[in-house]
Amino acid sequence: MKGLGSLRVASYLCCCLLLWCTGTELTSGLRDDDIPDETNVQLWDCVGGHRQEWEIKSAGYPNNHISLKFDGKVLDILAYGNDSGANIQVYTPTDTPWNQQFMYDEHRHTIVSMMNGHCADAQLFGNTSGSNIYAWPCTNNTNEQFIYNETSGLFRYVQNPDLCLDAGTVVNCSMPPFSTYPYCNAALDILDRVEDILSRMSLTEKSQLIQNRNPGVKRLGLPSLHFSECLHGVLSGCGSPSGADSTGCPTSFPHALGLGATFNRSLWSHVSSTISTEARALNNQGVAGLAFWAPDINLFRDPRWGRGQEVPGEDPYLTAEYVAHYSRGLQEGDDPRYLKVISTCKHFSAYDLENWNGNNRFSFNAIVSDRDLVEYYWVPFRSCVQRAHAQSIMCSYNAVNGVPSCANSLFQNTIVRDEWGFDGFIVSDCGAVGGIQSGHHYTNTSDATCRAGILGGCDLNCGSFYGGHLEDAVKNNALTEAQVDVSVRRVLKHMFMLGLVDPTEGQYYTHLTSAVVDTPEHRQLALQAAHQLIVLLKNDGALLPLDPEKVSVAIIGPHGNATQDMLSNYHGNNVLVNSHSPLAAITAMLGASKVKFAAGCDVSTNDTSHFADAVAAAKSSDVALVFVGLNQDRESEGHDRTMLELPGVQQQLVEAILAANQHVILIQMNGGPLAIDKLKESVPAIVEAFYPGEMGGDAIADILFGKVSPSGRLPYTIYPADFIKRSYANMDLRNESGCTYRYYTGTPLWTFGDGLSYTTFDYKWGVDLSTSQLSFDAGRVGRQEDAINYTVVVTNTGKVDSDVSVLGFITAQEQPDAPLKELFDFGRVHLAAGESATVHLTVGPSGLSLVDEYGVEAIRAGHYKIQVEDLSADLEITGEDHVIFSLPEMKKRHQEQN
Repeated sequence: MKGLGSLRVASYLCCCLLLWCTGTELTSGLRDDDIPDETNVQLWDCVGGHRQEWEIKSAGYPNNHISLKFDGKVLDILAYGNDSGANIQVYTPTDTPWNQQFMYDEHRHTIVSMMNGHCADAQLFGNTSGSNIYAWPCTNNTNEQFIYNETSGLFRYVQNPDLCLDAGTVVNCSMPPFSTYPYCNAALDILDRVEDILSRMSLTEKSQLIQNRNPGVKRLGLPSLHFSECLHGVLSGCGSPSGADSTGCPTSFPHALGLGATFNRSLWSHVSSTISTEARALNNQGVAGLAFWAPDINLFRDPRWGRGQEVPGEDPYLTAEYVAHYSRGLQEGDDPRYLKVISTCKHFSAYDLENWNGNNRFSFNAIVSDRDLVEYYWVPFRSCVQRAHAQSIMCSYNAVNGVPSCANSLFQNTIVRDEWGFDGFIVSDCGAVGGIQSGHHYTNTSDATCRAGILGGCDLNCGSFYGGHLEDAVKNNALTEAQVDVSVRRVLKHMFMLGLVDPTEGQYYTHLTSAVVDTPEHRQLALQAAHQLIVLLKNDGALLPLDPEKVSVAIIGPHGNATQDMLSNYHGNNVLVNSHSPLAAITAMLGASKVKFAAGCDVSTNDTSHFADAVAAAKSSDVALVFVGLNQDRESEGHDRTMLELPGVQQQLVEAILAANQHVILIQMNGGPLAIDKLKESVPAIVEAFYPGEMGGDAIADILFGKVSPSGRLPYTIYPADFIKRSYANMDLRNESGCTYRYYTGTPLWTFGDGLSYTTFDYKWGVDLSTSQLSFDAGRVGRQEDAINYTVVVTNTGKVDSDVSVLGFITAQEQPDAPLKELFDFGRVHLAAGESATVHLTVGPSGLSLVDEYGVEAIRAGHYKIQVEDLSADLEITGEDHVIFSLPEMKKRHQEQN
C-alpha cells in the first residue's frame, strides 16, 4: 500500500481531531459554492454538504449515473480517457456520456466504470484527506470499497469510515493549523516557503506533483496546477458571457506565423498580454489553467513541417524578438508580486519534423552540427531565457545527436541553466519521458528512464511516467529523494509565484471576471493583427485595391466562406468567427446583389463536379476572388506535408477561372508556404493571408477594397515545387542547396521579407555615412561599449496611408561559411501619404557574431555589408575576435571525434 509515513499520518489525524475537539468548524473552510466541471473527486473528512451528497441512478444505459444531489454533476473520466490511472472528476452530463456511466455494486461495495470496468480507487495517494480518486483495474482490495448510505447520500471509505467521497473539497492557508505553517506566510521568501512545504510532502505526493495533471497536495492546501496552450489565444472552453454582445469565449488571434509577418513587437506584447488577461479570467471561472505551453519558438526550417503555422517564421532573430515580447506579455501584468501566467518556450531542441518518410518525431534522431545549433536552432531559446525570462521550457520528442532531448543534461543543465542562467522548470512534451525508453531505446527500464529524465534536467513530465514509476525508482536506488526534490522544488516555486497558495482576496488577478473576455477592444485587436499580417505578393496593373462602389465579385474557392479554418490549430472554442468569413465580410461591404459565391472544390479531394458553378460566377462578375490554401487535414501536429503545391484540384480550379475571367485575385489561406510556380506568372494579383484568426474575413475584405493598405512581410521563404526533393531529415542548413533565406542558394518564388504595398516609399540614410564611423573594434562592440546604429528616414511618396516595416540585413563578406545574409533589426511605422519618419536600427553583438565549427560564437574582424531596403553601406570590424559563447564540452567532443 502506497501511503504517507505513519508519523506524518498520526500528526495529521491529530490535527484533524484537535479541530473537532476545540469546536472549530472544519466546514468553514470548505467551498460549497458552484462546483466547476473537471473538479477532481477526492477523499475527505465526512462532513456532508453539497460536495459529499450523492445519488445513484441505475435505469440502464445511458442513464447509469452517480451524481451530486447539489447540482446534478456526474462522475466522469476525463484526464486520460479510459487509461488506468485516469482522474475521476465531476462534469455536467452530456448527450454522449460514454465516460460518465458508473454503477454502484452494493455487494462488492465498488464504484465501477461501465466504459472499461475499472473501479474507483483511492490507494495512489495514501488514503488520507485530500487523496484523489482514480480509475484502476478492479482488484477487490479495500482501497476501492465504499459503503453508500442512500439517506445521507454519503459514500464512506471502507478503509477509514471517517473519510467520504467528495467533489473537490479544499483547505487553504486561512484555516488552522495551516495558517501557522511557514509556507502559508506570504511575508517569507518564496524559497523558504517552498522548503517548508517540501518537507511536509511524501515521496508519493512529490512524484505526482511533477506531472502535467498534477493534483496538488490537497491535504496541505496546495491546489493543482493545470497546463494548457495559448499560442494565439487561450485553448479552453467558453466562460460566462458578460453581456448580450459577448460570447464568453477566448479571443482567437491570428496564428503565430501570421503574427510574425507583422514584424511588430508592440503588437506581439499587446496580443499576449490580452491572452493572459483572458486566461486569468477564464481560470477564475474554472475553464482554463495558469501554466501555458506557449510560445512555440522552433524555426520553420523546412516548408513541409506540419506545425510551421505555430511559429513566427524561419529566422532566428525574428523569433528571438518574438519570444522576448510574447512571453513577457504573458507573464507580466498589473500585480508585480505574482506571475500572471507561466510561459513555456517549446520545443527544445532542433524539433521541426512530425512524420516524414519513416522518420517519426517520437524516435527521430536529429543530427545537428554545433555550428547550426548555436547559430540557428538555439538563438530563440537563449532569448527566451535571457530576455523574456520565461519560467518554463519544454523539451522535445526528438533526440539530438543520439541523446533524447528530455534526457540531455548538456543541453538542459549545462547550456540552459549554467550558461544561460535559466531558473525555471523544464517540462517534457507529452509522453516524451516515456519516449526516452519506448521511442529512442536510450534506456531499457523504467528506473533508468526516470533517472535519465530527472538528472537530464526534465523536472516535470507531461504524461504519467513519473507518477507511475518515479517512486519505485527511488526505492530501487536509481535516484535519491534529494535528486527528485530538485525538480519538485522548481515546480513548487512557480506555484507560489502564481499565488496559488496565498489568499485570493488580496490578489488582483483572481478578481478578473468575464468582463475582460471577448471584449470589443479584444476583437479590434484581433482585427488589427489580421490587417497587419496580410502580405501582398503580386499586384500587376494595380488591380488592387478594388473599388467597392464599382465592382461586382465572385467569391470562389474552398476558403471563400472559411470560418473555423481561419483559426489554425490550438485554438479555444470560438463562435464569433462563424459570422466573420470572407464571404460574410465582403457581402456586408458590397451588398448581396454584387456578390456571387461558388466554392468550386474543397481543399483536398479531386472532385471537379462544381467547377461549372464557379466558372459561371466568375464570368458574370467583374472580378474573381479565389480563396485557396491548406487546412488542418493537410498540415498539423503529427502530419507533415508531402507536397508543396496546392492540394486536390485547387490549381485546376484557378486555371479554369482564369480562362473565364482575367481579373483574378488569388487569396491564399495557409500555414506552410505554397509552391504556386505557374500561378505566380498567370494570376495578376496574389495575397497571402495565412490563418488570420477570428476577424480574418473582415481583415481580408478591408485589404482587398482599400480600407487598409497591406503591410505584412513574408516570415519565410516560398520555394519552387522541386524543393521537395531535398531530404527533410537533413538538418544541415547549408547542404543540398541549403534552406531558409540565410542559406538557400536556389531561386525562390518569393523570399523572406517580401511584401508589397498600395503606396510607395523612399528610403534615405538619416546621417551622412561618408562622415560617420564605419569601423568598429570587435571587443568594444561585444562588450556593448560601442553601438552600431543606423537611422533611416522613410517617406511615404504615394497617395495611400500605410504601415511599413523596415528590415535591416547584414552579410559577412570574408567568411565562406557565414550565412548569405542575416536579419539584424527591424522597425515598423505608420505613415500618412507624404509623411516621413525616422527608423532606428541597431547591429547588436548577436547580429554581428559568427559561429565556427566548434560552436564558438564570436565577433570577428572583417568586412560586412549592411542592407536596409534599397540602401547599402559598408562596415569594418577590427581587432581581436571577441568570444560571446564557447562551451568546452562541445569543443572537447570534436577533439575526441577527430
